[in-house]
Amino acid sequence: MDQWDFKKWRKKLGINQVAAGEMLGLSRGAVQYWESDIRPVPRAVELACQELLRRWKQRPEFGPVILLYADGPISQMDSLSCEDLVFRSEPHPNIEGALERVDRLRETLNLFMPFIVEDDGTVIWSGPESLHECDARKQRMRDRSAMAGLGQPPK
Repeated sequence: MDQWDFKKWRKKLGINQVAAGEMLGLSRGAVQYWESDIRPVPRAVELACQELLRRWKQRPEFGPVILLYADGPISQMDSLSCEDLVFRSEPHPNIEGALERVDRLRETLNLFMPFIVEDDGTVIWSGPESLHECDARKQRMRDRSAMAGLGQPPK
């Protein structure tokens, strides 16, 4: 990651140098050094930026995205004929739509490895992450319903 890539990362997230430093646990001065090419961006910071960008893309409104999934274990691939579809691919306008689809698929079939990716194949939600997020969303809905039933305002 060079100075321009670092600055593009920061602009994509819509943050200033102070916020970038805070997100990375560093000072604004460090960010200024990297953006002015006084110091190279360390590899650890580059990896942290990649992960922060991936998490930023996990917002419900981010899209378009592609949902990739299998409806059977991939380990059975050797026994399948060439005509059988192993992975399914579905475009979705955003993360919210893809996660809702994962939820519906879990109710109707044995869902394996539901990845949510960008057009270029960059993983936004891995299989275990997407399943965990769907479970967490259901739990939040149950909690809200329980609070409403008790006459308490939702969180």
